Amino acid sequence: MKYLLLALAVNISFLAGCAQQASKPESTQLLVPTLPDASTTVISTGDIKESREVVQTVMATPIDAWQKIAQAQSFSRKINNAKVEKYRDWYTSRQRYFDRISTRAELYMAHIIVELERNDLPLELALLPFVESAYNPFAYSPSGAAGLWQFMPPTGDHLGLKRNNWYDGRRDIISSTAAAARYFKYLNKRFKGDWLLTLAAYNAGEGTVMKAIRANRRNGKATDFWSLRLPTETTAYVPKLIAIAQVTASPADYKLTLPNIPTEIYFEVVDLPQQIDLYQVSLLAEMSIDGVYRLNPGFQQSATPPEGPHRLLIPRHKIVDFELQLSNTPKDRWLKIREYKVRQGDTLGEIAQRHRLGVRSLMTQNNLRSSRIRAGQILKIPSISRASLPGFARPTQYYRVRSGDSLWKIAHAYQVKTRDLARWNGLNPKAPLKIGKRLKIRAPVLVSQQSQRSYKIKKGDSLSLISKQFKVSINDIVRWNKLNSQGFIKAGQTLSLSPRS
Repeated sequence: MKYLLLALAVNISFLAGCAQQASKPESTQLLVPTLPDASTTVISTGDIKESREVVQTVMATPIDAWQKIAQAQSFSRKINNAKVEKYRDWYTSRQRYFDRISTRAELYMAHIIVELERNDLPLELALLPFVESAYNPFAYSPSGAAGLWQFMPPTGDHLGLKRNNWYDGRRDIISSTAAAARYFKYLNKRFKGDWLLTLAAYNAGEGTVMKAIRANRRNGKATDFWSLRLPTETTAYVPKLIAIAQVTASPADYKLTLPNIPTEIYFEVVDLPQQIDLYQVSLLAEMSIDGVYRLNPGFQQSATPPEGPHRLLIPRHKIVDFELQLSNTPKDRWLKIREYKVRQGDTLGEIAQRHRLGVRSLMTQNNLRSSRIRAGQILKIPSISRASLPGFARPTQYYRVRSGDSLWKIAHAYQVKTRDLARWNGLNPKAPLKIGKRLKIRAPVLVSQQSQRSYKIKKGDSLSLISKQFKVSINDIVRWNKLNSQGFIKAGQTLSLSPRS
């Protein structure tokens, strides 16, 4: 009897040790000790009950997301060289760093793990947003990459991620993660299953990696990742991910305690038939507006896009109450709609611009097949909340200072406060700007930027600022509006900002 209980205790101790040493598993499955078979061994019922309680206690302690990734380690498990060691050393004792990023990751990591498993991809890839975006779906790079996975616009377009002034699929958790999985599978097939080359191609582009491989072949050199001549960023990118995977697999060895991140997905998806105001969502779900945007970072306005997606992510623990509140709220209260009677001389572009909407959005709202309207026609105008987006949800834009610019002019053009513009760039609001300096601007997205047909000039505007704000060239503005060679404009003047149809 004593030997039986001793054996059981050893098994349980071994299991607990496996849970703590998840960095070096022999299998991706936990070994659960088997209870003694009463038909072959005679023991008392009291001993069985006690033993079962111990075993159930062990089984009731679920692994978290970190442990799940550690147990499934593949390409990062046995790599150890000076470059990886350098980053392991850097991550050692960086408790605040992991605490900060884990707070963001706990909203998204479980979903990413499920998506990777569904596509039979290495779970270490769930740690890649640490390197790419610090797990911030609102992250923008100066080169234009966006979202958790930092897709450049052409890559996002190629992967089918919708992008307009209402919505950016590169920031959407569901869409961008599915696109990342497709891209990983494509690249890994291209590089014949080599995950280090796959990651290098994800960062530097497959053409860059293929060029480096061909160069090494011509010179009779090895073509593995560590032997290639690649951009400096890429040579750091891959060992960073490997180091994070190794450190998080055995945190105690690196003087870290990882915050618990459950393997259960934090949110559920709610499909809606139409637009809804996100401030209304925050009320119905009893969430802060910040919380709504953090789960739905693809939305760039204060309402879901008129053309969709109308999908919302809501915390699992709030889903029942939210759906009940939503069903009890008439659809005409989801988004305030008012009527506008078209006047003689109105154009759809001017109406859209006045109401800070896009022409296409207004056409969708009113089931119009073209932009032609007539006097007396009644249009439905969605009343978008005027409240500003949370600061963290605003896309970061960049502007290079030109002659004649001032902080006030630039802030006015981008509809932000001068003091905020100075704070974002560490500037003295009263100091003159240096020509050529690049400024970071967290401006709210204007719905009408890409599709509007006209713009009414305000005091302090210049062609330079307008061209930057609406992403059209000064020469085009001059040509479309038949301005004189000096390009003089004045407050109150209306400019056409796209070719006349």
